[in-house]
Amino acid sequence: MIMKNCGGSRKIVMLPLDFSDNCIGRTVLFADMLLRFYEVYIIGLSSTGSVWEPIRDKISTFNYSIYKSRSRILVLNLFKNIRKLLTKIANIRPDAIYAFKPLPSSYGVGLLYKLKGSKIPIILDIDDWELGLALSAGWKAFPSLLISALMENSIRMADALTVSSHFLRDRFGGYYIPHAVDTDFFDPSKYNREKIREQLGALEEAVISFIGTPRRHKGVDMIIFALSRLLKEEQEDYKKFKFLFTGDPRDPYVKSLVNLSYGLLGKHRTLFLGLRPKTEEPHLLAASDIIVIPQKPTYASLGQVPAKVFTAMSMAKPIIASNISDLSIILEGCGILVPPGDVDALCGSLSFLIDQPDLARKLGQRARMKCLKEYSYRVVGSKLRNIVENLIR
Repeated sequence: MIMKNCGGSRKIVMLPLDFSDNCIGRTVLFADMLLRFYEVYIIGLSSTGSVWEPIRDKISTFNYSIYKSRSRILVLNLFKNIRKLLTKIANIRPDAIYAFKPLPSSYGVGLLYKLKGSKIPIILDIDDWELGLALSAGWKAFPSLLISALMENSIRMADALTVSSHFLRDRFGGYYIPHAVDTDFFDPSKYNREKIREQLGALEEAVISFIGTPRRHKGVDMIIFALSRLLKEEQEDYKKFKFLFTGDPRDPYVKSLVNLSYGLLGKHRTLFLGLRPKTEEPHLLAASDIIVIPQKPTYASLGQVPAKVFTAMSMAKPIIASNISDLSIILEGCGILVPPGDVDALCGSLSFLIDQPDLARKLGQRARMKCLKEYSYRVVGSKLRNIVENLIR
């Protein structure tokens, strides 16, 4: 465990939902922005006993503590470790607690600490509509529906709220804090695009990419269907591509996507890279020609803003995304929007950008400029620090 140098003596305890899932990403993002000003401690549960693979390198730069049990069910894990979690927080004596997601293993821990008589302020961050995610899963997820509904009613007990989308702000209130990006690290001028493409075996082809965590509502299968339609076109340039995507190879849904891509696009056009460290993300983006972020129209996608849109913008990439949640605001003037769930429109936009490389390059440059102006660590981190500082005072 490594303690990174920080600029102040005030302490913040951050409570993520699960160290073992991609939800830890926003916690680490906020910790990274606040570490210049505070001592940051990340404390929480692990459903698998290990840290989510893409951020293992990054997490080592923070002061963190993981608690686990034999059960992969977080609520059972919480019952076993709640006393240890509360004792750890008490020993740190933080000036504020920052909980991520209104669920028992993060926000619930903060509320329990507050109910013990603590006057420490609790900030709650909401980056998904958890009840919507449970509704999308259907009645088979009835326990999640019940827990999400109960926890949603406790949101008013937080001393401050931050949210990642306008849908969530309209529903819950709070301060709008979008996913930010380290624009110095995600800087296209720092990466050798041709060398990376050579290593990937994609020197001549257009690389169409989805770099993130596939979920059913994220529409990765739509990309495969759209690309398969391009193969049926008479124009040969449409057939010179590779589909690059990432994901957990153990996940049944990801396995189905790999098989679908092999079947419709062929193994020689499929670049499935498994789970990659976040430190490699700018390399993969540098190698890409077009980033595709399709979303299906579900309860799960209503309030969700994919963090990968900002890293793609920072790397000056042309982006095709579904017109859902905040994506129309974020990509205004610097991206292409298609109706959610529309494979035909997605196919048309892909062929359009392949035909118009100069326009694609200009869209990427505009995206980089907008990211620097609105979504950089400098801009978003300053807003975040003001929220925390005013609450502590």
